[in-house]
Amino acid sequence: MGAEVFAGNVATCPECGNTFPHNKVNGVALVAAVADIEARKRMYCRLTLNDLEKKALNKELTFQEIKKVFLDNINDFSRDVQTILGLDEDAE
Repeated sequence: MGAEVFAGNVATCPECGNTFPHNKVNGVALVAAVADIEARKRMYCRLTLNDLEKKALNKELTFQEIKKVFLDNINDFSRDVQTILGLDEDAE
């Protein structure tokens, strides 16, 4: 007990040469960030399936509609991941 469960990579600052453990993303522990991303993935999978089910019940299920629902939800998921990682929404 008391042993470190996760040891992050050691990063070196390119300007000053100091080394530091790099196991945080935007001030959040890496393990917590991965858990948040996994939770968001499950949520967006549910949302995508719900949207497709609604369109199927309304007889609006065309390839174009499936493509739109899928791409809209994947883009929302990508923006959420970028936010969790501390990147701006405009990051490319």
